[in-house]
Amino acid sequence: MGMKKPGVLFIALALVLACAGAGCVQPSEEDAEAQLCQDLEELGAALESMENTSLRSSVGDIRDGRDQVRSAMESVRESAGQLANVRVDELNAAYEDLDQAVQSLPDDLTVVEAIQTIRPQIQAVRDEQRNLYADLNCTGQ
Repeated sequence: MGMKKPGVLFIALALVLACAGAGCVQPSEEDAEAQLCQDLEELGAALESMENTSLRSSVGDIRDGRDQVRSAMESVRESAGQLANVRVDELNAAYEDLDQAVQSLPDDLTVVEAIQTIRPQIQAVRDEQRNLYADLNCTGQ
């Protein structure tokens, strides 16, 4: 009868270790910042790609690029959520403006016209991305 308790304790310990291995624990602040820096770099790359006319041949392609930016933004929001002192409100607002601008693009615009139309919104997201990157003292961009 006394043998059951150590077994329960062992199972509980195994669960705690499995959880730690699976990433259930909050990352350290340094790890969270490093992840956010990496996600911000990926956002920068997605913005570059979206604006690269040699990769885009239609407004539909620009929307595909916007989807890459959306995915990168989700990662930034997620990693920023791990850090209490990081605010992404301005970045979110700039992204929402870009999203709306892309949504509003007429399908018959040329790629160059479309990119010229949304360039101010792309630049606004890039500026906020760079500000956050600098605030975090990220290196590598």
